[in-house]
Amino acid sequence: MDASQDYYAVLRVAPDASPDEIKKAYRQLARQYHPDAQAAQGTASLFRDLQVAYESLSDQEKRAAYDRLRAESGQSSSSAFQVRLQFSRSSLLVIPEEQILYVLATLQASHTDSQRPQRMPLNLCLVIDRSTSMQGARLDQVKAATYQLVETLDSHDTFAVVTFSDHAEVVWPNQPVGDIVRAKAKVAAIQASGGTEILQGIQLGLAELDKRRSLSALNHVILLTDGQTYGDEEHCLALAVEAKKRGVTISCMGLGDDWNDVLLDAIANRSGGLSAYVATADDVPRIFREHVNGLNATYSPELQWIVREADGITLKNAFRLTPYLTRLAVERDMLGLSALPADGPMLLLMEFVVQPHSAGMHRLAMFELVGDVPVLNRKDERVRQDLMIEFSLPSPTANPIVPPAILSALAKITIFQMQETAWKSLDKGDVVDATRRLETMATRLLDLGEHQLARAALLEAGRLARSGHLSPGGRKAIKYGTRSLSLAPQERRHD
Repeated sequence: MDASQDYYAVLRVAPDASPDEIKKAYRQLARQYHPDAQAAQGTASLFRDLQVAYESLSDQEKRAAYDRLRAESGQSSSSAFQVRLQFSRSSLLVIPEEQILYVLATLQASHTDSQRPQRMPLNLCLVIDRSTSMQGARLDQVKAATYQLVETLDSHDTFAVVTFSDHAEVVWPNQPVGDIVRAKAKVAAIQASGGTEILQGIQLGLAELDKRRSLSALNHVILLTDGQTYGDEEHCLALAVEAKKRGVTISCMGLGDDWNDVLLDAIANRSGGLSAYVATADDVPRIFREHVNGLNATYSPELQWIVREADGITLKNAFRLTPYLTRLAVERDMLGLSALPADGPMLLLMEFVVQPHSAGMHRLAMFELVGDVPVLNRKDERVRQDLMIEFSLPSPTANPIVPPAILSALAKITIFQMQETAWKSLDKGDVVDATRRLETMATRLLDLGEHQLARAALLEAGRLARSGHLSPGGRKAIKYGTRSLSLAPQERRHD
């Protein structure tokens, strides 16, 4: 029984065909393709395929097992997810040295446009920094963005607004928006004052979400700040972990230059949310709009990618490529992923170190995608895929071709790793090495047509060489710019 083969298609019947329909289809096709009735090339092979398909589908237990295997491998129309694997090489060599194999996994919702599920209700809380540094244009733009956000919510959504400085308060308690004019008036009355204590804002925001927290809703906090919190960082991280256990994700947005990107990234990652750099106040409405649109397109709020390795293979690195590039930590053979959208794929790139193997086909690993799909009322959905690859003897005529999608991903990951290494060198006080890496990164960015980001890297490399320091805004522009590099082939730009 081979789950990769569509036995229903072989017999030309629907997946819900009755036993009588399957028997009738088999008899008609068997008469047509029997080798005694037809001597055309390939007839015998087609007849064998018909027999295998009929033997599997005519037996009730075998058919149930086949359907289950098809669903688990993402081959069936009943599967909640689809998984497709691409390898950097179609085969590996039988040699005494270890080899590197890259695997690109494409994960996506399993539905057609006509079957597109309704979106999940939002249980949303905005946690807004209203410290003194937010005074003026920054707070005005945040208010305007909040007005626009309120207008996009449906009657089944719930919404809260919490502000914080050196203390937190509820501006709009968690409830269906209903009276939009009154909600906007409450937001308009927000005034800037005081310092920045992020912990208090997160605590009160989670308390508001808890009032209407539901397994059937997308429970989410959007935290926006332009400053740094002091003394409560570890408590913020612990709260992010607790939020994830309660089914709440936290997305963090840093406005301007003077905020702790390491902390906000960690809060987002530990809760399963996203983080973003908002360069200017003018960008706030767009960032809010794009983020809420992404929430509305959620198919599965949280995914787990399980990697079970066979002997002789090790997962060295793993990266999630969408919605932005980030390095994934492996915890007990499990990679925690963000939400899967209904209208696009999630891409993962894994780097494996493979020890020498004998000639032949080998199963190196088993992958399993696990997640709930509340919009379909389905829990603990699973799709499994095996990493199978052939080992063959070296050949002088062999010319391995790496798929373009993997080459594109590796080009972006290389730049991403360069900026990671540059920051590590700078933290160690090695200004020369950090400068050299930024300059090399700028050259790679130019090759990709990313001229604006390349200029930012060159500007910061020059500043670093002269003063030994980076500008806070320049560092954030490079960090978040390299995370957001498009994976699609692009025309060279000269902006």
